[in-house]
Amino acid sequence: MKPGRIKIQVNASVCQGCRVCESVCSLSHIGAVNPNQTGIKITETKILGKFKQTVCQQCIDMPCASACPENVITRDRYSGAVVIGDGCIGCGACQEACPIDAIQMWNNTAVKCDLCGGLPKCVSACPRQALSW
Repeated sequence: MKPGRIKIQVNASVCQGCRVCESVCSLSHIGAVNPNQTGIKITETKILGKFKQTVCQQCIDMPCASACPENVITRDRYSGAVVIGDGCIGCGACQEACPIDAIQMWNNTAVKCDLCGGLPKCVSACPRQALSW
């Protein structure tokens, strides 16, 4: 898999801010709906009815991995996703290094989109088809 070839694309003009993508992401990863522990973030903008979608763009140069003092951020060979492995110490260096603010810290662990191993569940769950890959 070539790095950076697969990523989630967002069509912001059709997103209604339902946050189904956040729910599906956290439910599939942790078994509970928790908007603080999801790989995609939906936030309301100052414009009524407009929402900002933030999801990891699987950077080719991986600034988050370069910043990680434990070297636990790698690229998955199958999906091409930048993933955070076991051993995260929760220092937040990767979060600070992310150019689009796509990494969240939760209970001393970094959380970001991992493309669900190659078939992102948020994409198929979006009722407005605002997400694709």
